[in-house]
Amino acid sequence: MNEHNPPPGNSLDKNKGEDNKTLQPVFDFETPGIGVRDIKAEAHQLLKQDNETAETEITGEYLLQVKIEQIPCLIEPLLQLIGLACLAGSSDTGKSSLLRQLAICIVTGDSKFLGFTINAKHKSVIYVSTEDDQSATSYLLNKQASVYKPEQLKGLRFVFDTDNLLTELDARLTHKPADLIIIDCFADSYGGNLKETQEIRTFLHPYQQLAAKHQCLILFLHHTGKRTENLEPSKNNLLSGQGFEAKMRLVIELRADQMNPNQRHLCIVKGNYLPTRYKKESFVLQFDEQNFTFSNTGESIPFELLVRQPDTDNSKTKWEQAKELKDKGQNYEQIANAIGYNSKGSVTKLFDKAKRNGWGKDVSDNVSNGNEGNQ
Repeated sequence: MNEHNPPPGNSLDKNKGEDNKTLQPVFDFETPGIGVRDIKAEAHQLLKQDNETAETEITGEYLLQVKIEQIPCLIEPLLQLIGLACLAGSSDTGKSSLLRQLAICIVTGDSKFLGFTINAKHKSVIYVSTEDDQSATSYLLNKQASVYKPEQLKGLRFVFDTDNLLTELDARLTHKPADLIIIDCFADSYGGNLKETQEIRTFLHPYQQLAAKHQCLILFLHHTGKRTENLEPSKNNLLSGQGFEAKMRLVIELRADQMNPNQRHLCIVKGNYLPTRYKKESFVLQFDEQNFTFSNTGESIPFELLVRQPDTDNSKTKWEQAKELKDKGQNYEQIANAIGYNSKGSVTKLFDKAKRNGWGKDVSDNVSNGNEGNQ
């Protein structure tokens, strides 16, 4: 018998395939003087790996000691510093113009965007454009950034070729970090079936990892359904499966005003890190058609007053209360406080809606008189 000199290598039958590689014996016949692996050395190595893991492991104790009391924001308090977000809306509402304006404000070092504080670290933005080519973007940028010198926009970097987009973005961020990546638009960069929830989640996951790796925000431009303009602003209006909305930490809907063609409504329809009060009323924006820019009017309008559909909420009841208070001589600001609205502009919209729906014969007189002297 050959007990003391077994053949070298795997003692299992080599003809049984590659699966046998996972069943290697514990003996080492190649090293002279060693018949069994050094168990103590291996145990020491494993213990060392465990210690290294423990040092890098994130525990509840560590997270409590860090004491993050509020979510870090790029645009305070709306846009978080890191992660995925979305701006959605119907066609011709100015979504791309608003996002270019945001990018310009960040890279030029402005302290505010629409009145909200900018907390940019790098003053750098990567703008991925799938709908406007280089010539169109040059024209639009000259309109929107006419008050700035060209060198002030060197931190704004454009990508027009979306082949291998993730690899391209990773390389650009590695070379030079950015505060924000804008992808205009999601449907083009995705290229798949917008109804496939799991496919969308799978597509977005690497972008989520990219944002975490480079500590930046990725903001997608997306579209809402054609018929959703007759509904209240909602995250459910997005033209895609639930998988898209679920991956976003923030969803903003930009909507045109039903009465004033130069007004837009910035509606926070999902905000995981925002108080509820931000998700009930719009921020009313004024659109300048000459330079394609927006300004914040300071007014806010309840979502329920932004639709043409027949009254299905309690706005008629609120109008009746508002009308009674107005008849008693109260101004719009006093009425707003009394019926639970945040601004007198909301009361104006309430009377506008009453006029459209024909809730009272003297409504137009009330609106006219209310707009004169009460605002």
